[in-house]
Amino acid sequence: MADCPSSIQLLCDHGASVNAKDVDGRTPLVLATQMSRPTICQLLIDRGADVNSRDKQNRTALMLGCEYGCRDAVEVLIKNGADISLLDALGHDSSYYARIGDNLDILTLLKTASENTNKGRELWKKGPSLQQRNLTHMQDEVNVKSHQREHQNIQDLEIENEDLKERLRKIQQEQRILLDKVNGLQLQLNEEVMVADDLESEREKLKSLLAAKEKQHEESLRTIEALKNRFKYFESDHLGSGSHFSNRKEDMLLKQGQMYMADSQCTSPGIPAHMQSRSMLRPLELSLPSQTSYSENEILKKELEAMRTFCESAKQDRLKLQNELAHKVAECKALALECERVKEDSDEQIKQLEDALKDVQKRMYESEGKVKQMQTHFLALKEHLTSEAASGNHRLTEELKDQLKDMKAKYEGASAEVGKLRNQIKQNEMIVEEFKRDEGKLIEENKRLQKELSMCEMEREKKGRKVKEMEGQAKELLAKLALSIPAEKFENMKSSLSNEVNEKAKKLVEMEREHEKSLSEIRQLKRELENVKAKLAQHIKLEEHEQVKSRLEQKSGELGKKITELTLKNQTLQKEIEKVYLDNKLLKEQAHNLTIEMKNHYVPLKVSEDMKKSHDAIIDDLNRKVLDVTQKYTEKKLEMEKLLLENDSLSKDVNRLETVFVPPEKHEKEVTALKSSIVELKKQLSELKKKCGEDQEKIHALTSENSNLKKMMSNEYVPVKTHEEIKMTLNNTLAKTNKELLDVKKKFEDINQEFVKIKDKNEILKRNLENTQNQIKAEYISLAEHEAKMSSLSQSMRKVQDSNAEILANYRKGQEEIVTLHAEIKAQKKELDTIQECIKVKYAPIVSFEECERKFKATEKELKDQLSEQTQKYSVSEEEVKKNKQENDRLKKEIFTLQKDLRDKTVLIEKSHEMERALSRKTDELNKQLKDLSQKYAEIKNVKEKLVEENAKQTSEILAVQNLLQKQHVPLEQVEALKKSLNGTIENLKEELKNMQRCYEKEQQTVTKLHQLLENQKNSSVPLAEHLQIKEAFEKEVGIIKASLREKEEESQNKMEEVSKLQSEVQNTKQALKKLETREVVDLSKYKATKSDLETQISSLNEKLANLNRKYEEVCEEVLHAKKKEISAKDEKELLHFSIEQEIKDQKERCDKSLTTITELQRRIQESAKQIEAKDNKITELLNDVERLKQALNGLSQLTYTSGNPTKRQSQLIDTLQHQVKSLEQQLADADRQHQEVIAIYRTHLLSAAQGHMDEDVQEALLQIIQMRQGLVC
Repeated sequence: MADCPSSIQLLCDHGASVNAKDVDGRTPLVLATQMSRPTICQLLIDRGADVNSRDKQNRTALMLGCEYGCRDAVEVLIKNGADISLLDALGHDSSYYARIGDNLDILTLLKTASENTNKGRELWKKGPSLQQRNLTHMQDEVNVKSHQREHQNIQDLEIENEDLKERLRKIQQEQRILLDKVNGLQLQLNEEVMVADDLESEREKLKSLLAAKEKQHEESLRTIEALKNRFKYFESDHLGSGSHFSNRKEDMLLKQGQMYMADSQCTSPGIPAHMQSRSMLRPLELSLPSQTSYSENEILKKELEAMRTFCESAKQDRLKLQNELAHKVAECKALALECERVKEDSDEQIKQLEDALKDVQKRMYESEGKVKQMQTHFLALKEHLTSEAASGNHRLTEELKDQLKDMKAKYEGASAEVGKLRNQIKQNEMIVEEFKRDEGKLIEENKRLQKELSMCEMEREKKGRKVKEMEGQAKELLAKLALSIPAEKFENMKSSLSNEVNEKAKKLVEMEREHEKSLSEIRQLKRELENVKAKLAQHIKLEEHEQVKSRLEQKSGELGKKITELTLKNQTLQKEIEKVYLDNKLLKEQAHNLTIEMKNHYVPLKVSEDMKKSHDAIIDDLNRKVLDVTQKYTEKKLEMEKLLLENDSLSKDVNRLETVFVPPEKHEKEVTALKSSIVELKKQLSELKKKCGEDQEKIHALTSENSNLKKMMSNEYVPVKTHEEIKMTLNNTLAKTNKELLDVKKKFEDINQEFVKIKDKNEILKRNLENTQNQIKAEYISLAEHEAKMSSLSQSMRKVQDSNAEILANYRKGQEEIVTLHAEIKAQKKELDTIQECIKVKYAPIVSFEECERKFKATEKELKDQLSEQTQKYSVSEEEVKKNKQENDRLKKEIFTLQKDLRDKTVLIEKSHEMERALSRKTDELNKQLKDLSQKYAEIKNVKEKLVEENAKQTSEILAVQNLLQKQHVPLEQVEALKKSLNGTIENLKEELKNMQRCYEKEQQTVTKLHQLLENQKNSSVPLAEHLQIKEAFEKEVGIIKASLREKEEESQNKMEEVSKLQSEVQNTKQALKKLETREVVDLSKYKATKSDLETQISSLNEKLANLNRKYEEVCEEVLHAKKKEISAKDEKELLHFSIEQEIKDQKERCDKSLTTITELQRRIQESAKQIEAKDNKITELLNDVERLKQALNGLSQLTYTSGNPTKRQSQLIDTLQHQVKSLEQQLADADRQHQEVIAIYRTHLLSAAQGHMDEDVQEALLQIIQMRQGLVC
């Protein structure tokens, strides 16, 4: 960020990671490009920074450089091999970001880089020339062939990958085009829907206009009907006969004159006064009969003309209405046609979309077929690799496996892209479904419009019929008017009128009356005319109607043009889509042909020479990388040792925090299993030693033969040949070094992985430490909190005790009141007895009185017995209260002892929780006891209330008896005695009533029961039989209660026996624990000894590794010298083949040995798995035993709470048992942790065994490690 390369160099020299990422996933290289620091970018790349590293949005450094316009940084990245074709999370590449940045230099750089990469790919796709084929007889034929095979395979795979990528990109582009087209079609559909909505609104407007016209037509019909009525009236006047005719005619003339005057005033106000005749002004002028007749004719003519004009206007209106109806019908039909066109267009568009979807699906299936072909190709490659592995080319197989992994990753990417395509197809299908829904809606709207059209046509037909009827009626009216008044009749009428003028003079009075009636009728007609005029004023003018019509026609024309334009655009788009499909097909065929042609060609000579140069450069790079790898390996080794030390320290800290325990049965089984495994391992060691001895003898024999052969070769061959042999050996060593380089790389990767694992473990251990610390914080309470809780508990205990004391006081008061009430009841009963005796003495003999006395005495005895029983119950309740007090005192003492213990030591939360639970249980029990006491107190109060009510009733009865005695004659002595006794009792009762009035309100619930009892006593005294039955029932209940008490005592004794048994079991477990602890010390010593042995083995293996690395460096140097002096020779090829065959045989023998060892290891693994299963079963049994002990302890704790008086020793025993159970559980957890730690330590030894040196010590370590791993898996 600060542009300081020197500080970055220092950090890199001191081991700072170059590819570290921040919170947003950005590496130092990404930040450097973002801040446009090209020198720092180059420095980071030289130090091994990943050029194509991505952040959380999958953006590379090149993308960010293009976005921020850092030309120099982009140049550095492209030179160092940054991938231009990578995409981010949104699917954008680096060219997209360059376009955003508006930097032309960066765009040109990207274009040139992409062209160079394409050229390089084309060069790689071409095959070798004939000159390279002639060089197949050279010395390094084997290496060249192997390299060619590798490169050809790599090239083929890369070409196929690129083809797949290009096809996927094309498919994506096509899909984008399709989506754009679909969006365009959607927009067209939306526009058409808008047009349809506009048409619907216009149709509604036309409907409203039609409704207005219909109203106008109805009004015109009404006017026509009014005219018809007038016409009928005129006909009736003309068809009259005799004097009636003349009278009517005069009336008609008068009316016509008046009407004409009104019409002339209303219709023709513009006529001048001199043009109007006197007959018009005064029609019934007697002196001028000729003038009146002439004026009447003119009036009739004018009326006929007005009627004709009205009929013509009506006809014109009818024609206009018919024209409008026809026009509207045409518009409706046009709308229906447009709806059908829209529907057809939408159907065509949907079909096109479906066809496009089918094409996409076909392409998907084709891509899936290609993917399957790739899979078959992969399988063929695997078979080829297996065949090559059988022939001994392990290195090629490993490289091809790596290629396979890369291809699998690419295949997974392709499958992901295929999934994206499928999702897009699903989206397209959803769009098609939406189009179908829209189509259904359009069909429904079309149906609705058709129904409305049919309704409009029906209405039009009805209106046409009405118009025809009106025309017929108008014709009939015209005919009647033509036939109404001819000229001859008019002259006859004149003569008759001149003759009958004298008669009419007589009838003037009557006519005047009729004249008044006619005036009223004229007024009504005037009003009707005014209404008609107002209605005519509301009608639309012809000019306005024509303007609206023209506007609507223009709009419909414009809409028609728009629809035609849209259809033309749709057709053009369809044609373009078809052209694009054809172009895509042609491009696909061309791409396929190109791929076939590229596979058939070979690489030219220049490329082969470049390849040689690049190989030389690669070998130099490999040597450098080997040195870097060794340095990194040493650094990682140091980090590993540091981590191991940290791990040990952390494990020690964890061991300090947690105690150690292993159950005895499990330990014995593990010891037996270890002994058996040790015996088996010793046997295997002896067998392996024998095999090793045989192998060493074979090796000595082979070395002796080899030395003899070498001597023979040195004696027989010339020094030049020896030189060539050295060359070949150097070539062999080169190949071996390459193999070893790959092995070292793999080992380095393994070391990195293990380093990561160890880091993870370290983090896990740190988390465990933090968790343990958090647990300590969570599970342990500070003294202040504990003291606060204890103070709150003591306060609650005090409150409970205070409430107990209050309840006891109330209980005692209640019992005292019960005693007083009983005494009062006795006194009242005595008074009743005396009253009854007085009555019996007065009306019965003395013997019966004495018998009554005896009965009352018996009842008194029974009541006394009941009182004694109640006192006993009260004493029992007092004993219970005392017991509760004792329990409270005991709890207080326990609380004080706990407080003292807690001040000395830190108290665990579990103990405090248990104590709190115990206290809460005890408080619950105390609360229950309080509730019981309160219930008893309530019952006593109820009894008191009943007694008070009885007292009141008895006083009322005494008063009643006194009244009876007053009415009846009683002796004086008896009355005085009764008075004294009653006065004494009344005074006593008054005092008691004053005391009981306060409690009377609270004790009204049980009054009814005592009232019933008193009524029963009044009706009949209790017989002895019933009393004996009640007594027997009480005695039975007492016996049942005693039996239940005995049973409870027996149960408590049984539980005490169980407690003693559990205590003995706990003591046994303690002894076993002590034994296990002693054994565990021994096991720990053994474990430490094995640990030291393994550490020595690791150090020896590390020394061997260092030696191997040195040898490897020397070999690399020899290989570099040997490369400069390569000369071809056929003899050396044969020697090479011989040496390769020998190596293959050796490797086969090693493979067989390793297979045998693997089978033995698998067998032992299975045995260890069985042993671990047995151990797990024992652990589960132990856990079940622990749970059973917990349940027993819980039962004991419940027993102690239910029993009346638990002792301190029992509670202490329970606490100790609970502590022991917890310690057992902790020891089990510690044993599991130790087991896992031992496994983790053994995993570190796996590193040395995984390097391929199967010595005896290493095999033993491997066996132990595999056993421990199986234990972990299980």
